[in-house]
Amino acid sequence: MRELTHDPQVLGSVHALASEAGIIPGAARALRYLSGPEPVPMRQLAANLRCDSSYITTIVDNLEEAGVARREAHPTDRRIKVVVLTEAGRVVADRVAQVIGTPPRAFDALSTQETETLRDLLRKLTADSEALLL
Repeated sequence: MRELTHDPQVLGSVHALASEAGIIPGAARALRYLSGPEPVPMRQLAANLRCDSSYITTIVDNLEEAGVARREAHPTDRRIKVVVLTEAGRVVADRVAQVIGTPPRAFDALSTQETETLRDLLRKLTADSEALLL
């Protein structure tokens, strides 16, 4: 399973994109959670990435230095800092999503029916793991 989820070609592409954008690979991963319509509190970003809040500070510092994100005060609670993508950040986030969303070549060995079965099983596993996190 790890060989599929950590496909060297995909990881290499993400690292190359990160380098091109002037960000660290961890920051590229963070873009996945920042590309929604609402700003994301830094604490939530740490939870999404399952990492320490001090590392989130490093990630957000890197995103700001590269001009792809900025910190802002939460609209209703100024004690909370949220992260907002810039227009350049949205472009990079879209590119990262495209690379990450491309299935590894190993999936070419599956028939359409097998692919649909795998998709359904993964959705079930994801739903179960999300329920455990709540």
